[in-house]
Amino acid sequence: MSAILIASLEPGAGRTAVAAGLGAALADAGRSVRLLRVRSAAGADAGAADDARALAGVPGCAAQPAAVSEQEALAQARDAEAAGAVCVIEATAGLPGELAAQLSTQVVLVRARTDDSVLGDLESASDPLGDALIGLIVTRQPERRMEAVQATIEQRGLTCLGVLPEDRLLAGPTIREMEESLHASRLVEDSETDEAVEFVMLGPISADPGQPYFLQHGSKAVVNRFDKMDLHLAALATEPDCLILTGGQQPSPYLLDRVAGSDPGVTVLLSPEGTVRTMELLDELYGRTRFSGQRKLTRAIELFQRHVNLQALLSALR
Repeated sequence: MSAILIASLEPGAGRTAVAAGLGAALADAGRSVRLLRVRSAAGADAGAADDARALAGVPGCAAQPAAVSEQEALAQARDAEAAGAVCVIEATAGLPGELAAQLSTQVVLVRARTDDSVLGDLESASDPLGDALIGLIVTRQPERRMEAVQATIEQRGLTCLGVLPEDRLLAGPTIREMEESLHASRLVEDSETDEAVEFVMLGPISADPGQPYFLQHGSKAVVNRFDKMDLHLAALATEPDCLILTGGQQPSPYLLDRVAGSDPGVTVLLSPEGTVRTMELLDELYGRTRFSGQRKLTRAIELFQRHVNLQALLSALR
């Protein structure tokens, strides 16, 4: 069966990013591609719906915009094979031996950690998968360690298909996730709240014109106390995705009028916490956010094409 199962032993390893990158790369190579996200039979797979929606946006691929059961995945993989298409299937977290056997498919394992205990787990996982295992893709590695990580994996007798670097955008939260984490009130909603924000910037404390400082970054959320009107306006002039006002009190109506007339649109959130606590809560979000939005999708595809051995994957397809 012309299918590849994207699996990981733990959640949050980067399966969706790898599935998206592989699907786009196969489509660019002229293959007909179908993308699927399998949901857990136990019902404890809260991210499955988000992952399926993300995969539905991969260019050049046909994708199911909702997560499917293992049996539905099996039926759709057979349909794809009959149509001459490659089916890329994101599995739930855990050893995918039974699903891989049902599908008679190849498996790519995704891991974000590479310490000795993890490599030992991978060696143990490779035995039941046997010839179905194509190899390993490692994610979220510091660039200075990427070559060493690949060498270490190969020394353990495992096939390393690629090592993806750490990326601020892929780790970044969406506006909606920031709103939920802060228990914030949405004063103005005028931007895409499911897109990731790459930078969170704190307004300068000392006297400063503000705008040159905020121009350092493009995709950003700017955090300032609710009454810092000069900094709000300076930030607004640099087209942020989001203004986060701290202190829990309403800002000047003039600010909201200016935001309402801005182009592109800006979302304004009001955090009930002070500035320090607000920044602490936002910092905790990085690295545990969902894969969603066009920005993350585009970045994941770019990183996959740059760092993964696509030829090895193509040659492994039966």
